[in-house]
Amino acid sequence: MQSETLLILPIVGGAVIGLALLLIGLWLARGTAARAKEQADKLVAESEHDAESRKKQILLAAHEKSLAQQDEFDRQERELLERENKLENRSRELDGRSSELDRDRDRLQRQGKEIERRMRAAEESETEANGMREEARANLERIAGMTAKQAQSELIDGIKREATAEANRLAKKIEDQARENAEREAVQMMVRASQRVNIRDVLESTVSFIELPSDEMKGRIIGREGRNIRSLEMATGIDLVVDDTPRSILISSFDPIRRHVARVAIHRLVEDGRIHPARIEEVVQKVREELDTMIEDHGTETAYGLGISDLHPRLIRLVGKMRYHTYHGQHLLQHCLETAIVAGHMANEVGANEDVVRRAGLLHEIGQTDPGASTHPILAAAELAGRYGETEEVVRAIRGLHTDVEANTMEAILVHAANRMSENRPGARKENLAVFIERLKRLEGIATGFAGVDRAYAVKAGKEVRVILDAEQADDQSAHRLCKQIARTLERELSYPGQIKVSVIRETRAIQFAI
Repeated sequence: MQSETLLILPIVGGAVIGLALLLIGLWLARGTAARAKEQADKLVAESEHDAESRKKQILLAAHEKSLAQQDEFDRQERELLERENKLENRSRELDGRSSELDRDRDRLQRQGKEIERRMRAAEESETEANGMREEARANLERIAGMTAKQAQSELIDGIKREATAEANRLAKKIEDQARENAEREAVQMMVRASQRVNIRDVLESTVSFIELPSDEMKGRIIGREGRNIRSLEMATGIDLVVDDTPRSILISSFDPIRRHVARVAIHRLVEDGRIHPARIEEVVQKVREELDTMIEDHGTETAYGLGISDLHPRLIRLVGKMRYHTYHGQHLLQHCLETAIVAGHMANEVGANEDVVRRAGLLHEIGQTDPGASTHPILAAAELAGRYGETEEVVRAIRGLHTDVEANTMEAILVHAANRMSENRPGARKENLAVFIERLKRLEGIATGFAGVDRAYAVKAGKEVRVILDAEQADDQSAHRLCKQIARTLERELSYPGQIKVSVIRETRAIQFAI
């Protein structure tokens, strides 16, 4: 019995527990179903609300589109009405113009008839006038004794003569004005070009002065029984002049290169202190070897200073040698530099080839330094320039400086003008100061020797003389005559480079005092 009871209790317990679990599951399932229904109702309500909102939006958009279509329809209707009104106005305007055209056509027809009537009257008048003109011409020819063609020819010839004479006068006037303007502009251009040149003093022509530290050094240069001085003269080919002037000696030679070698050698011997024949020959030989390098350096430096960098080495050497040469007392290298610079400035003013005139101005005197030149120095310079790579324009510009060759290019004319300016400027040619002052005094003396001259002044380094007349002794006509007489006298009695301008001034002054 107990065993049965023990078997039934677990079964009952399990059934109770299963029933309890079943009830709990049913309760939980009912709660979940209630919540699911609540959520479903909520979703349905939201869907209905969204559908209502969407419906309202669709209705609102449809209403707005309907209003817009209505506005567009009203606008198009107004435009159609406006076009109809314009067409009506245009139709009325065309009707009015058509009426005006009809009136104009009628008026033109009346005017055409009037013109035809006047043309017939004019033709009749022209016919009558032609008859009268022929009759008058016949009477005029009978009275004048010549035909109309003869009178016409004579009238045309007279008009031609008058026109030719007037044209000649006008052409001469224009030519004179152009010449004056050209001369004035040329003078101003040359003045501007010359003002840009730094003119320096020329070197010695035949004698070089050397200052010594003491008279003892002068004796050492002479040497025992004059052996040192004889060695110097033999080694350099110069004449060494030793006089009573304290601490100085003179080197004399027509060859400037020899003079330069001797001067440099003496300076080095004085600095070294060892002066004897062997040392003298050694120093002279070393200076000669260095001189070639110095000549090339001078030529290169001069060419670079003018902006020329492609000059042939042979031409560079000839240019460098010009540093040691003079012509009529004028330093050749300085003269060529002045010519090149002035010509370059003038070429820049007138638009010519500046490189050509600078090259021609620099090279036009290299014929003076070429020992193998057998022709005129200018022609030799042109030949050397052409031989060593210079252009035909440069060669023509150099040849244009010769008196027998015409300067037929702008560059040749500019180089010729610059060369004359450098040659004839005051102080270019070597002149003794006393001789120069004496020439100025003589210039003034010749001018004051004429009757009626009160005072005379030589100005512009003797290039101009200003003569002031006594107004009581000379009148205006005699002033012109006296100016010409003074100029002719100066030509006969003076020798001078270039030209001298004679200015004769006569003035009358009246002075009163207000008291």
